[in-house]
Amino acid sequence: MTSRPAPGPEDPTVLAVRAEGASAEGGRPEAPTLRSAARARSERPRPVDASRARRGVARPLAEWATPPRILVTNDDGIDSRGLAALARALDALGDVYVIAPETNQSTVGHLKTMLRPLRIRERRLADGRRGWAIDGSPTDAVSAAFLGYFGHGFDLVASGVNYGNNLGDDMTYSGTVSAAMEAVINGCPAFAISQALNGDVDFDLAERAAVVVARGILERGLDDGELLNVNVPSVPVEACGGIEITRLGQRVYQDELVERIDPRGLPYYWIGGQPPTGVAARGTDFSAVEAGRISVTPIHLDLTARGLLRRLREWDLDLAGGRADG
Repeated sequence: MTSRPAPGPEDPTVLAVRAEGASAEGGRPEAPTLRSAARARSERPRPVDASRARRGVARPLAEWATPPRILVTNDDGIDSRGLAALARALDALGDVYVIAPETNQSTVGHLKTMLRPLRIRERRLADGRRGWAIDGSPTDAVSAAFLGYFGHGFDLVASGVNYGNNLGDDMTYSGTVSAAMEAVINGCPAFAISQALNGDVDFDLAERAAVVVARGILERGLDDGELLNVNVPSVPVEACGGIEITRLGQRVYQDELVERIDPRGLPYYWIGGQPPTGVAARGTDFSAVEAGRISVTPIHLDLTARGLLRRLREWDLDLAGGRADG
């Protein structure tokens, strides 16, 4: 299926809520004008087709009454070749819509913009396809889509293809994974996909992996709170050892605080250091990628520590014992 152009504004759009009809001087209603009426229309929340805000029961693609609507995003920015590759790959499965950060937002985690308005502009991706850029985070991009920017919901969100793997503890920093989490929070199944960096990145293997995983989600489904984190090794398609279902491994960071002095003699700092490594224990995402296999790791948003939950019930948590004087 080819990607259908998504409906959207021809002009930059500000996603902000302001009190309608109040003047700048002190809350006195403005006299109705064409300009104020147009502004009121533009600032009114966009309606969402509730029937598509959450997807229905997973089923074979041949049995879908209409093509699945697939939202594609990333954290590397609208100009990323990985974003274009992911959108291109998923064209075969449904109607693809693209919205991504205007600039690189790597390692921003689950940042969400709340204290300023957001602007969304129509852009062209690296391969010329139509997309939309938001001057915010990956979470902002997904949130705007589910709050009604496109006028309907989605059946699947795919985030990536990220430049560099998101393995183990990287998940807590990754804007790529956080975009998929935001989709799950909005009741939509999602996956994040990242690829190891090695010279001139070829996304052929990542594209194939994305199609396999996306089809699996659409046809087999995910439960509430679940998403998939996919990591692709930097190897040719013919050298890949297949797909392995894995658990999160342990990332070993080698960060350093690097101090520099600016032209005025004042210190400033970089968080730098050698690239992180990881513990390639058997069954982990690190082990799979190191062996040339694609890692697919199931993630759940419920971060409750079940063992600690049981142990906490044995603690003395009576507030009467919390007095500073003992």
